[in-house]
Amino acid sequence: MKCLQSLRPQRGRAAGFLSDLRAVACCVLFLFTLFAAVPLRAQNVKLPSRTLSVSSLFSTIEKQTGYLIVYSNVNIDKRQRVSFTGKEAQMSTILSEFCNQTGLVFELTPQKYVVLSLGEQGRATQPNGTSGDKKMKAHGKVTTADGEPVIGATVRQKGTNNATVTDINGNFGLDVPRGAMLVFTYVGTVEQEKRASDNLHVTLQENTKSINEVVVVGYGSQLRRQVTGAISSVKAADIEAPNAVSADNLLQGKVAGLTINAASAQPGAAMSVNIRGALSPHGSNEPLYVVDGIVISSAANNASKVGPSRMMSFALRDGANRSPLATLNPDDIASIDVLKDASATAIYGSQAANGVILITTKKGQTGAPRVSYSGSLSVQNIGKYYEMFNAHDFMEQCNLGAKERWLYDNRCTPYGNNAVPASGWPVIYTPSQINDQTSSYNHIKDITRTGVIHDHNVSVSAGSERLKFYSSLNFFNQKAILKTSALQRISGRINVIFDFNRHVSLSVNNMYSIVNANNPSAGHYRENYNEANQTNAAMYFSPRLPLYDTDGELTAPENELLPNPQKFALIKDRTTTKRLMVAPNLEVKFTPWLKGNVQLSIDKTDENRDIFSPTKARLPQQIQQNFGGYANAYNNNYGMEEYLTFDKKFAGGHYLNAVLGTGYYKGKGNNYQFCVFNLPTDVLENNNLGLSSDVDDTTYGSYKWERNKLSFFGRISYTWLDRYILGATLRRDGSSAFAENHKWGWFPGVSAAWIVSSESFMKSCSEWLDYLKLRAGIGTSGNESILTGNTYMLTTYGTPGAGGWFFFNNTQHNGMIQKQKGNKDLKWETDVTFNIGADFQLYGGRISGSLDYYVRSAKDLLDFAALPQHDVVSKIAKNVGETRSTGVELALKALLLQQKEWKWNAYVNLSHNKSYWVKRNPEVAINPWVGYGDELRAFYGWKTNGIFKSKDEIQNYTSNGQVLQPRAFVGNLKYVDINGDGVMNDKDIVKLGNWDPTVNYGVGTAVNYKNWTLSIDAYGVLGQKSTNGWGYNNFLGVSRVNESTHALERWSTYNPEGWRPGLADDITGNNNKSGTNDFTLKNMCFLRVKNIKLSYTLPKQLTSAWNISNASVFFDLQNSLLLTNYDGLDPEMEHNAAPFPIPRTLVFGVNVSF
Repeated sequence: MKCLQSLRPQRGRAAGFLSDLRAVACCVLFLFTLFAAVPLRAQNVKLPSRTLSVSSLFSTIEKQTGYLIVYSNVNIDKRQRVSFTGKEAQMSTILSEFCNQTGLVFELTPQKYVVLSLGEQGRATQPNGTSGDKKMKAHGKVTTADGEPVIGATVRQKGTNNATVTDINGNFGLDVPRGAMLVFTYVGTVEQEKRASDNLHVTLQENTKSINEVVVVGYGSQLRRQVTGAISSVKAADIEAPNAVSADNLLQGKVAGLTINAASAQPGAAMSVNIRGALSPHGSNEPLYVVDGIVISSAANNASKVGPSRMMSFALRDGANRSPLATLNPDDIASIDVLKDASATAIYGSQAANGVILITTKKGQTGAPRVSYSGSLSVQNIGKYYEMFNAHDFMEQCNLGAKERWLYDNRCTPYGNNAVPASGWPVIYTPSQINDQTSSYNHIKDITRTGVIHDHNVSVSAGSERLKFYSSLNFFNQKAILKTSALQRISGRINVIFDFNRHVSLSVNNMYSIVNANNPSAGHYRENYNEANQTNAAMYFSPRLPLYDTDGELTAPENELLPNPQKFALIKDRTTTKRLMVAPNLEVKFTPWLKGNVQLSIDKTDENRDIFSPTKARLPQQIQQNFGGYANAYNNNYGMEEYLTFDKKFAGGHYLNAVLGTGYYKGKGNNYQFCVFNLPTDVLENNNLGLSSDVDDTTYGSYKWERNKLSFFGRISYTWLDRYILGATLRRDGSSAFAENHKWGWFPGVSAAWIVSSESFMKSCSEWLDYLKLRAGIGTSGNESILTGNTYMLTTYGTPGAGGWFFFNNTQHNGMIQKQKGNKDLKWETDVTFNIGADFQLYGGRISGSLDYYVRSAKDLLDFAALPQHDVVSKIAKNVGETRSTGVELALKALLLQQKEWKWNAYVNLSHNKSYWVKRNPEVAINPWVGYGDELRAFYGWKTNGIFKSKDEIQNYTSNGQVLQPRAFVGNLKYVDINGDGVMNDKDIVKLGNWDPTVNYGVGTAVNYKNWTLSIDAYGVLGQKSTNGWGYNNFLGVSRVNESTHALERWSTYNPEGWRPGLADDITGNNNKSGTNDFTLKNMCFLRVKNIKLSYTLPKQLTSAWNISNASVFFDLQNSLLLTNYDGLDPEMEHNAAPFPIPRTLVFGVNVSF
């Protein structure tokens, strides 16, 4: 990073961005114009000679084009010689010349079949069967398990090329010898064999076996049975969720070992995502996202996260923290593959320590244009309100609280020995005020509304032999439940694949999106109510007062330090994000087993944030009357990767797949922010910030950054006899961000797998065991996020009060001051993972799953070492410390029932993880109660044993003959003397729990009956603890701020049976151990039912009449149920003081394809 002394003009940057966008648009339009001129069926075929046998011709066409030649009711002599005008021509030309010589006609199907049949000439000359009495016409119908006709299924006479395909009603007819066996096949179904008859009914079952599905890995793909690492895959059908803003929200509970927590329910909010635990105390724990080969940083430089500290200090920062995936349209996603162990992630090197999430978007398919529309309307409301006092109870509690405080301050009984005087104690509200209070205001309802989401997607997919494309347009508009929060996204995508010939092809993936958001001031924890954001201001504001008075002005609070929550609604805080992503990939097939790829990636982001806070929104702690500001972040990330792929089978059962490549990556960007205070008028808002004369209060800043990285990478997979598999990956990264003495790093990984079920000694288990693969791997990857800015010495321009200035001749002079001391030996954090696992399928694929055990170590952790006191800088970054996580993951899928009209599926994902310290920074003193192997985010404190309810109980609470808490008051917590020495001190502090859950889980089921489908998805955690001020004593009655109804359960002189601590526990000091304890630590376990979705697919007979290939409607109830013992608002929220609550949502939607 470099500090800049001037701001770069916005106009140039915006112009550059638009210029880039126009250039890309022109390229795309040119490609479409070019591709549109390419005729269908334009795939070339190169013949070995101009004259050849029919058998050789068929074999050549099938090998070079991927088409399969089928025919029925035709006698073809494969020994016949046919001649052609040239040795190389388009497939359609070759087939036309062949048909002219044989009297046949051909048809190309979208399923890549060449169907030969008799033409007029052929029917006149085709001889009758030589043994007609031994021939028969096989007729029948092919349907799915739901009774729907299968269009385009292949019906083949076993052992021959005599075949046909089913028509639009699933019917077929095929001339075969009597008694012949017919083979029925269709993509995604189990192959079946039936003996020929004149009235067959064949039901094709879905192929639940997933061992041959394709899994995306680094720089290519593999069959799942050949994968040796820990990789989980989720297909689009498994993550269909209407109204989802970002892709990370789709994965909750879907992948074992992937933990996703929502810190806020604001639209597009950034979620806490980690794979197999969070091991870096100071670096990022977020995974690496790769979308169609484009690496997306989860810690992007954006305007929502930066700005002058004074502009962001008034509870404005957290309302703009959004997911890096919020600019992508989830409906464009075809699959998501999660690389979890280092043997799989090592190929991504210094960025992959926290795992890799590969997102693949949809591509065009061969066939006629297919137009699809999916749309939904969602209605949201708050599932659970804060439990606060109404006006009448609030006033009574204020009086009771004032009494209790008066008794304590004057040491009257039970807080002392003084008697209560006859004059009594002061009251805040008189009885007449309480009785006359007829109105009560719920201010949470005042600042919220019924949320509405519109989500509309239109896509077009089509393709020929040479050209395939997929294009989509998304419009997403959400008015959130908080009135100050909204988000709108417009996103477009064009993915094109063009085959120049059978050797060269080009794919281009393009995406452009614009996201406009209103940022709420909500969701950030504030310890004091006078540092409120809008949600906790609404909680605490007096329920006896409306937000506006009779004159339409904001009502003044009864507590002058507590802002009216409506002030936050007057603040205008808007963010606009524009993003362009382009990923061209040129592929050249040198031989059938060797190809080369050149992949380019462009990721441009321009984000602007503008804020204006008018005079009426002035907060109690704000000195200035108003303020306005801007922040902008502009980032360009480019990449170019070239790699060769070798893929070949050898005699003797040997198979080798290898990738070898290199990559160059460049990133650069800049940021500026400025804010001015005390503008002379609110009318112009922040449109003329130069009007401010308050120069001293003006704050501004800017910086720019640039990174370059060069990489070499490789991956190899060797398979023998389709059962013994070895794999290895290696990457070498050199980066300008690395320290001077560590510019290059190696990241290796090795793995192996054994398909046990293929062994002969397992035949006895074949009736119930379909597939069993054992695998193991170990690898290394890096976390380079810790290097940002810590490897270089930084200087800044000095200002009064911040150093770097001095007086000479009674004149102030400013200079440069060292801000940070660089470390030339600083390295990336290194992650080493050992993984063993098993993949299995049972009972014909009805049960499948995986089981993994891993040990993951993070070494060379970033921490800081103190420097001598005479040094200008107090500390320096160093690599010290090691953490480790161990865990077990189980993923299960089951087909519980499948009949003609019924189908029932279910899944379970379980993961257990423990992250703990192995080695700590020796220069940092460790508290004596912290044990070796304790969890990274463990809670420590005192154990309690109820509360004191009388003075005698205090005196009688002893240990080893000593009164444990002699200075305690009635209402204080009792603390347990763990070591029994009769003294309450640090030796009695113990580990109370862990923030990280013991178990994460996701469960789901789907039931199909005829055209109906009911699906339910849920997720949750076990064994998680967290502090919760919500369930503790806030005793704020004397301050005239509202409080939780939990206050009714606290001990007081008017509630002697209360079980929560009383007033004295709030205001007495550390002598009574009022810090973290097991009373304030709460069980955060929960089960959330995320989706209950009911859908209905319209019958084919109805949709066919309207030229609709598929249509369905659905209802989806989201976040309908939360089961938990947590007594706050929502256990999933990290900031539990006043979070943006997760709403309950009802969705109605339709899906239509033409």
